[in-house]
Amino acid sequence: MSPVDVVIILAVAAIVALCVRRLLKGEAGGCSDCASGASCTARKTGRGSCKVAADMVTRADAALSGRPDSHDGK
Repeated sequence: MSPVDVVIILAVAAIVALCVRRLLKGEAGGCSDCASGASCTARKTGRGSCKVAADMVTRADAALSGRPDSHDGK
């Protein structure tokens, strides 16, 4: 194995390790990818439910069932 192969393997291993670290670190916040994460009471208190996620599920259910969405009338 040439030194170039070793460098490539080490670089790929480092990238994989950073990706795994990011995934594990992101799980701790719960709302880390949410646009409302900074003001989310569920994130601050660790209890309750995410209102943004609940709204998303409600809209998806309405779209799939053919009902008009009662949230904003669209």
